[in-house]
Amino acid sequence: ALADGQHNYLEKRHFVYLGGYQQTGDLVAKSQRELQEPVTIEFEKLGVNDDFTSVMLDYRFRLNDRWSLSAAYYRFLDGGNVALSEDITWEGENFDAGLAVDIDWDIDTYIFDVMYAVAKSDTYEFAVGGGIHALDTSLTVTGQASISGEAGELQGSGTRAKGSILAPLPNLRGTGFYAFNDKWSVQGTVGWLSLGIDEYQGDFTYAHVRGQYQVTEKLGVSLGYQLVHVDVEQEIRLGFRRFDVDFRGATAAITFAF
Repeated sequence: ALADGQHNYLEKRHFVYLGGYQQTGDLVAKSQRELQEPVTIEFEKLGVNDDFTSVMLDYRFRLNDRWSLSAAYYRFLDGGNVALSEDITWEGENFDAGLAVDIDWDIDTYIFDVMYAVAKSDTYEFAVGGGIHALDTSLTVTGQASISGEAGELQGSGTRAKGSILAPLPNLRGTGFYAFNDKWSVQGTVGWLSLGIDEYQGDFTYAHVRGQYQVTEKLGVSLGYQLVHVDVEQEIRLGFRRFDVDFRGATAAITFAF
């Protein structure tokens, strides 16, 4: 067992957060093709629920007393089925008012960092670092049966717009951890991920604070609050595609230390 005041996060080589949570926020997509007028899709105006499902996996491997490696995966999902109150165009496809459409949005983020503890004791650790990341964002609009047309009539067609960044791009991150004792602790993380390569521009910024209770020496539970902003633009032939997303909300996770 750990001595009083020491916490598994400060001692164990492996530490894992696994969580899922609901976020609220604003999602806006904008697209321009062939020098036409830009088209904007706002989830709130379309009546899509502003609660977003998210999953998170965060792993830290401690190399020694100061250096550690971390890997994280975040997925944000949103969507719904709505009857359009006005005509919209997305990626060159027209969707008429009265048409029922499925709208699906997902963002997958992969982060790999090397962290260095600039200050550390038996009760706290402050670390800074950076590494590489990849961001994969897509918005899909699929037309279904017409609301006002004849029964069973299909008027819509599906289209898929997807912007992906899989090349290594830089990110910076800072974390602070404080253990009140071997059971209770609090942690804060801030990060900035640059998007600037080839036809992609933008950024991904986030802040996350969470408290943790160690149930056993290996198993714990965590509750927190997170803010996320994603702003990425992709240049396409004679136009562009842009995603502007803000998330905020409570988080929950199970932790494993070994």
